[in-house]
Amino acid sequence: MHSSEFYENLLDNIQSAVYVLDSEGNYVFVNSAYVQMLNMSKSEILSYNVRYFLETNQINVIVALKACKERRRVAMFQDVFDTLRRGRGDFRHLVVATPVFDETGEVKHIVAISRQLESINDDYNEASRSSEVSQFAAKAEFDIKMVDSSIIAESEPMLEVFRLASNIANADSAVLIYGESGTGKEVVAQYIHAESDRKSKSFSVINCAALPENLLEAELFGYEKGAFTGASSTGKLGLLESADGGTLFLDEINSLPLGMQGKLLRALETKTIQRIGSTKTRKVDFRLLVATNEKLEKLVIEKNFRADLYYRINVIPIHVPPLRERPEDIIPLTNHFLNVFCKKSNKNKTFSHQTLENMKKYNWPGNVRELKNFVERSVVMSYGNTIETLDIEAIASSGPDPIGMQARLPLINENPQGGFGGARFDKMMEQGVRLEDYIAECERRYLKAAMEKHKTTYALAEALGTSQTSIMRRKKKFGL
Repeated sequence: MHSSEFYENLLDNIQSAVYVLDSEGNYVFVNSAYVQMLNMSKSEILSYNVRYFLETNQINVIVALKACKERRRVAMFQDVFDTLRRGRGDFRHLVVATPVFDETGEVKHIVAISRQLESINDDYNEASRSSEVSQFAAKAEFDIKMVDSSIIAESEPMLEVFRLASNIANADSAVLIYGESGTGKEVVAQYIHAESDRKSKSFSVINCAALPENLLEAELFGYEKGAFTGASSTGKLGLLESADGGTLFLDEINSLPLGMQGKLLRALETKTIQRIGSTKTRKVDFRLLVATNEKLEKLVIEKNFRADLYYRINVIPIHVPPLRERPEDIIPLTNHFLNVFCKKSNKNKTFSHQTLENMKKYNWPGNVRELKNFVERSVVMSYGNTIETLDIEAIASSGPDPIGMQARLPLINENPQGGFGGARFDKMMEQGVRLEDYIAECERRYLKAAMEKHKTTYALAEALGTSQTSIMRRKKKFGL
């Protein structure tokens, strides 16, 4: 067997889809897995240039040519649409493309390996079930636990948070989880409960900022029938009592009124509670987890938080860092939320590479909560299957610019005379700005400037020489 036949046979017998292009985008090799994936014959595929599939909207991006242009390895998601697969449905796969250089340093070929996401998950699960133990077994076991608990974390600061949470899960000591709003403090609390010996019991949650003091006491301690006007005729079980044997999580404990702080402290010290309207005490056994988005030390100094309660709950402090301090988590979280909201809205969308790069540069003051809401808006409001930077600017136009769009997307270099400077055109082409994006941005800015002078859509239509219906459609398109 010739060496070329040997290698072709070898590549035909691996699970991953493999194809090779020349520097112009022509197919020069495809293996059997790639043929099966596209539902086309090998000879037919080899007759094509890969650009044809993009130009006919049968794929959303050419990963291999991006690797050729940037002269580096590129890993991206690619959508393959039903029209290419001839009735077998749309799907998304992971493509890793690597350029191969000749002796002069020029790109001669691009080798691309494609894996459907389901097959990656299957391989991961198979590896997880393997009895082989590596030198990294402890870390791997921890990471698998995190996957099973739906924890999305790849940055070292967040991995350290969950290592600590796992380590103290079975201790009954109080835990103070602190950090900015939206960082995921409740997720950490849920993880501690899920990893503890109390996981089969209840996980009771109350937001101390959500209820007035009189209702908060009733929620925490419960009440007897007829204890006050409007009370249930059967009484009510309080959260401290319902958490017996399980875990009680008090979110935003910094908002707990001073009067309630003393009652909570007594319950923690004595492990007993007394319902409103009752003279009887009840024994309770629960693990206390609390969270705060303010510095309790400062509140203690200001006499807005009891020092004795602070020292009682601050046994094991865990700091959840803001998203800007763990940028490695932005893309994994984005992909997780994208998958969630695509399934929820029955859509198949992805963020463009440039959009993801822009999102990584934004500091997300609202943290994970802001990112989650932003991804949901992007899925619901964007046009097409690929969410571009222009879609995001339109989404942001009704409120604060969520990812610094104006600072990061200077597509048009306007001079004082109102024309367009050409100094940035070369850079735009280097950055891969598409012609249709540039034209759309020109249109959006022109319409926005006209709206500042003409207050009605009829006046706008007359000034711009178009119909009022067209103006309405464009305003909706650009979110103006």
